[in-house]
Amino acid sequence: GADEITFTEAQAKAAELQFTTLRPTTFAEVIEVTGQVLPATGSEATVTATMAGIVKYASNALTEGCAVGNGKTLFVINGKPMADGNPAAVAQSELAAAKSAYERAQKLAAGHIIAQRELEDARQRYQAAAATAQSLGNGAQSRGISAPIGGYIKDLLVKPGDYVAAGQPLATITQSQHLQLRADVPERYYRFLADITSANFRLTYQESAQVVALSTLGGRLVSKGKSTATNGNFVPVIFEFNNRGNIVAGSMAQIYLQGKQRQGVLAVPTEALTEAQGLYFVYVQEHADSYRRQEVKIGATDGLRTEIVSGVKAGDKVVTHGATQVRLAASSGAVPEGHSH
Repeated sequence: GADEITFTEAQAKAAELQFTTLRPTTFAEVIEVTGQVLPATGSEATVTATMAGIVKYASNALTEGCAVGNGKTLFVINGKPMADGNPAAVAQSELAAAKSAYERAQKLAAGHIIAQRELEDARQRYQAAAATAQSLGNGAQSRGISAPIGGYIKDLLVKPGDYVAAGQPLATITQSQHLQLRADVPERYYRFLADITSANFRLTYQESAQVVALSTLGGRLVSKGKSTATNGNFVPVIFEFNNRGNIVAGSMAQIYLQGKQRQGVLAVPTEALTEAQGLYFVYVQEHADSYRRQEVKIGATDGLRTEIVSGVKAGDKVVTHGATQVRLAASSGAVPEGHSH
């Protein structure tokens, strides 16, 4: 036939061709929406500076996304080289002076040389000086700041060499072994909501990103339309899943929501399809080393599989992996003239 393409078994092996024999299968109704990956609620903590000074990282390996253990020292703050002198050292000398004044007042009061009120004043001054010194780190010139929970560094908020004030946030840690996927469903699909069970998704910041099935990440449906989304025309549907890979909270995503299962559908892995001028094709294996390019009409896609409405039938053996190689072989004129069986 005119559309016959020769592709030997050796070529097929080299191209790692994979096939599927079409069988009617179940295929979910799908709606394609956009959404976002969010950190799972309640599993974030902020690392804050406990004294003022110049901050440095405790390790060069401290980067956004790196894993940290609970209690691990992340930063070191050095209170010495500061413009306003070293407040901790000043507080220490004030504490020493207040302490000796208080001890002297105790002796004098014991001998009734000063009134009790003066002793009380000296005691209060000593307590205030002690509190100030303690808040500045008891003259410690540097102090380690450790992780309050184990997890992953989500944001590093300071650079080595920055001056930080006491109480300033230095980093956030997320325990995002769990992440949430929020799908923003347009109101016109409202009736579809009740049927939603699962989803596949692709991160939009990576062109080459693979579509991932939530079911492979222990995904589960958490809620439908319960939160008050900022945009009134959308209903949020939220899933939770285990972050087994490099999925970053905050990423935008293309989401294929899956609803009712339909029976008796012919579907192929999406990579089996090639497209030219808006038409879709699959490659069907006719014999061991001969293939034909077959135009097909497509229906819904769930990101991983695409429904074929017409063009192929059950029992056809379709190239699922390596279709591009077969297409290249066809277009490079690897079809011998007058090839016959």
